[in-house]
Amino acid sequence: MRKNIIVILAFLIGSFAFSSCETDLEKITIKEAPGVSELGAIPTLDATAFNLEKINDIITLTWTAADFGFQASTTYTLEVDAANGDFSAPISILSTQALTATISVGDFNKKLLGAGYDNFDVSVSMKARIVASVASNVTAIASTPVAFTVVPFATSFPPIYMIGAATGGWDPTLAVEVRSTAPNVYSCIAYFIQNETFRFFAQAAWGTSYNYPWFPTGSVSTMFENANDNDLNFKFLQPTGYYKVTVNLKLKTVSMEAVAEPKMFMTGAALGGWNWTTDYVQMTWKSDGKYEAITEFAVETFRFFAQADWGPDSYNYPYFADGTVSALFENANDGDKNFKFIGTPGMYKIKLNMLDKIVEMEAVPTK
Repeated sequence: MRKNIIVILAFLIGSFAFSSCETDLEKITIKEAPGVSELGAIPTLDATAFNLEKINDIITLTWTAADFGFQASTTYTLEVDAANGDFSAPISILSTQALTATISVGDFNKKLLGAGYDNFDVSVSMKARIVASVASNVTAIASTPVAFTVVPFATSFPPIYMIGAATGGWDPTLAVEVRSTAPNVYSCIAYFIQNETFRFFAQAAWGTSYNYPWFPTGSVSTMFENANDNDLNFKFLQPTGYYKVTVNLKLKTVSMEAVAEPKMFMTGAALGGWNWTTDYVQMTWKSDGKYEAITEFAVETFRFFAQADWGPDSYNYPYFADGTVSALFENANDGDKNFKFIGTPGMYKIKLNMLDKIVEMEAVPTK
């Protein structure tokens, strides 16, 4: 699936054709063959050049004013429909009282998905028109529909997984999640074991999988080789350690690079004091972006650090604003906006998910 929308808005002239008792009134048109400066890059963008970063590109449309024969405040609505549709149930894209309007590629795509155009990577022939209206008791007028072609793109990509002795074991419950970072591109940091095997799966269970030969010759990192076992799995050849693997299921490539051991620390008065000598906790890496620790918390403040030092990277309470934070914490609203623990003092298991910005907390029963 390709996260792109190729709006080949080869907009021909569309016009509001209507007449008064004596003379034709002014026509409303969608500007013929708009150029890059008028429509932005999208209409002239070559399919092979479109990429994820283009999602925020802007489509700009212009038209001439409607003339109802009297002074009126006119609302213009851009409607689209299937090429063979009759606009009886159009998709309303936007409304404005101006003679120009813009919409991002991403928002335009959402409109299409919401209307059921979700057959990704398939070109769809559509048409667009401008409808001008002034009041409920005055008949609206519409331009002649103009044709365009669009390719809706997916907005979410489920992860793929690695299962095998090289990444933790041949038990599907131990599957390692590899998240999408771009359309058809998946990446994660994982702990790989030398001379062991694994393969990629479309789900965290047996089923659709991608073994070594599924990827063309020369498209896989030399850190792997064909295990030549029954399933023709990947065999990891490098020293055991942490690596970042990136898979492109469209281009059918697998790249790999060694990385430093992922680390996360906590320090603060909630843990005994603000120092890097005795009162800090190194969390245990569980999987890509996920850490855990069991430690004692007091009703005080702390924050997370990517290193056992004050810089360069730390993560305070507002950093997790788009995620979920345990109700046992609140924003300290101090100089650094640290976490403040507000629960009952004692031993707790804290779980940190940096990918989804989730901080979980549960009391550890005393024996």
